[in-house]
Amino acid sequence: MEREHLPGGSGGVWRVREADGETRVHRPTGPWTPAVHALLAHLEGQGLGGVPHVHGIDDDGREILDYLPGSTLDPEVDGVSDAALGEAVSWLRRYHDAVRSFAPGALEWRQGVQGLEAGQVVCHNDPGLYNWVVVDGAFAGMIDWDRAGPGDPLDDLAFLCWSGVPLLREIPPADAARRLALAAETYGGVTPRALLDAVERRMALISERWRAGIERGDPGTLALRDAGIMDRHHRRVAEFSRRRGQIMAALPPGGARRNEKEAP
Repeated sequence: MEREHLPGGSGGVWRVREADGETRVHRPTGPWTPAVHALLAHLEGQGLGGVPHVHGIDDDGREILDYLPGSTLDPEVDGVSDAALGEAVSWLRRYHDAVRSFAPGALEWRQGVQGLEAGQVVCHNDPGLYNWVVVDGAFAGMIDWDRAGPGDPLDDLAFLCWSGVPLLREIPPADAARRLALAAETYGGVTPRALLDAVERRMALISERWRAGIERGDPGTLALRDAGIMDRHHRRVAEFSRRRGQIMAALPPGGARRNEKEAP
C-alpha cells in the first residue's frame, strides 16, 4: 500500500492507496468514533451526498473512510465565489434536514456523553472552509466529522460563515454583509442580523470547548493549542468584534443581493 501523510491541525490523516487500487483516508479514532460512524451510516441511508463512506478500522486502529477527491482551502488566504458559498449553505441545510431523524439517545461524542436537547440536532460542529471539498470551484462535500455532536443547527451555519464568507479576516464590510445575507437567505428561516449574532456566540463556544478539551487531555485539542491555532483564533475573534458594527450597518434591509461576485 502507498501511504501519504496529510498534515492538519489535529494531527493529520493518511491517504492510502489500497491493495484493491482504491484511495482511502485513514484517520485516528477515539471514544467518539462509534457515534460518528452511526451518524455517517444514517446520512448515507438518507441519501445525502458529499459525505464519506466508512470502510471499517485498520490494523493500527484507524478508521478507514472514502477519499473525496478535490481540493481543500485555507480560509486565511483562500476564498470561494458566491455560487460556491450558496452551494455549501444549501448542502448544510440538507444535512440538517437529513439528520433530524437521527435520535440515537445519549452517545459519547468528542465533547463527552451527550443526548439531544430540545431544538438540537447532531451538528457537524466544524464546517469551516478547510473541511470543504471543492471541485472546479464548486462545493462537493464535507470531511472531518470527528467533532460532530449535539448542538444548535444555527451554530453550524454560523461556523460555516466564519470562514466561508469569510468573517475571520477583513474584507470590505459591504462584501461581508452581502455574503452573510446570501447565506441567511439560502439556508432559510434566519435573518442576516440573527446570523451575525450567532457567529459571535459560536466563536465564544469554540473557546469554551477548547478549554474543556484541554482539561480532558484530548490529543486533537492539544495539537491545536501547540500549533498556535487557538491563539490565532482568539486574535481573529477580537478583530471581528471591532469590525462587527460596520458589517451590521452594511446589511441589506431585505434578502441577499443576487449579483455574482468573485471570491473575496
